Amino acid sequence: MRLLVISIIILQVGLVESLKEVSGYLGDNVTLPSGADPSWTLSKIEWSIFPNNTWIATSRNGKKSIERFYRYKGRLSLDTTTGDLTIHNLNRQDTMEYSVDLDNTAGQDSANKIKLTVTERLQKPTIRTAASIPENGGCWVVLQCSSADQGVEFTWQVEPSVATDINTQDRHGSSAVHVAFLNTTRSDVQFTCTSSKNKENNTCSVTPHCSVEPTPPVLPESRCRYGLAVVGGAILGIFLSAVVMYFFGEKIKAVWGFITGKQRQSNNSAETEA
Repeated sequence: MRLLVISIIILQVGLVESLKEVSGYLGDNVTLPSGADPSWTLSKIEWSIFPNNTWIATSRNGKKSIERFYRYKGRLSLDTTTGDLTIHNLNRQDTMEYSVDLDNTAGQDSANKIKLTVTERLQKPTIRTAASIPENGGCWVVLQCSSADQGVEFTWQVEPSVATDINTQDRHGSSAVHVAFLNTTRSDVQFTCTSSKNKENNTCSVTPHCSVEPTPPVLPESRCRYGLAVVGGAILGIFLSAVVMYFFGEKIKAVWGFITGKQRQSNNSAETEA
């Protein structure tokens, strides 16, 4: 009797294979494999969902029905040869476990379960010019790359390369900044920002132009000229400081803390020797 029970359990386990996992993207199509033996000629295919085995697509003796459940109407395709089910225009509600029961013309049967996960594709990042600061022979450009997705990693690529550039990324993984110096003679430098998450990438590219303001006319009085230069330099210095503190404030604080720490250690050592 015990041997008979064990045999029945083994047969039941053999009928249902291990759970397969399939993933798809919102708005795309995905095919759920039935797992049918390729040598079989299928006489019955029944795809169902929920613990009560609600049928969503069936095929019995050549009669196919794929409009059985309102949520999937107009979105299913059933291959009666392989038993595979294709779901079109995926939505988040399609994320669940699917079951399929199969019979062949020889009287054999099998059952499989497929777990479908529907996710959203990584969105395309955007690049904006946060600042453009004129400098002799060119300008400094500050580019900010951001993504609507959270927890992404950013990388920058510059072609052709420029002599001076700096990268930084915020701690939340929602944006990254690239600072570079452009010559007025170069108008073909392309900056590409790549966002990455879960082995998926998306890119955005821009080609910023360096626009330098025209030189102001020479004033008749040298004192006015010098005064204007001083005021202009002060305004430019304040603007540069604000931009640097906005984008690199945390790094500056860290470096300053390191320097002051070293100074305290030096002072303590000098006091100890004294």
